[in-house]
Amino acid sequence: MMCLNKWKVIVSKMADYSLFRQKYKSHIATFKETSFDSENDFYLCKDETIETINFDKIIEEKYPDPYKRPQSFDSLYLNKEDSTIYLVEFKNQKKPDKKEVEGKLIDGKKEFNLLLSDLKIPITNYKFIFCLVYNKFLPKEERHKRGLFKSITFEFLNQYKEGGLIDDIYTEDVNFFTKQFKKKTLKELMC
Repeated sequence: MMCLNKWKVIVSKMADYSLFRQKYKSHIATFKETSFDSENDFYLCKDETIETINFDKIIEEKYPDPYKRPQSFDSLYLNKEDSTIYLVEFKNQKKPDKKEVEGKLIDGKKEFNLLLSDLKIPITNYKFIFCLVYNKFLPKEERHKRGLFKSITFEFLNQYKEGGLIDDIYTEDVNFFTKQFKKKTLKELMC
């Protein structure tokens, strides 16, 4: 009986997310598309096999005036196995600005919650993980050219985990993200 109840909960959560996916089907993308750095004509991730939702495009459509548009993260990915939604922000060019990253997390999560609420999808059905994925420029002597230092620390973001806005936060380079993605989702990500 316990397995049947767990199965019903998983099916219900998948139906909820399917409703969201159906509403925003025109924004279905890949990690390759959502990781594109237009300033440098560079993809942080080249994977075209994993389906994501281009969250930036949803926000652009909702707020056509760029001066009134809240900040948002690049991509949404649902791990169907454990009902975890990954809110992914890709950074390539420079050491990510802390205020900008914080704004993307806060504004993006607020907007995502509103979109789920509009569809009557309870946010308590999901676990939310914010991922800041950055390009680790090598060799060492090249890092200073783009402003990335030996490591990027965003411990200050932990307040949003402790405050309940988000369940977990990862701030790692692309290679680490690729390995963790496979570990967590059992899917190969080609970044």
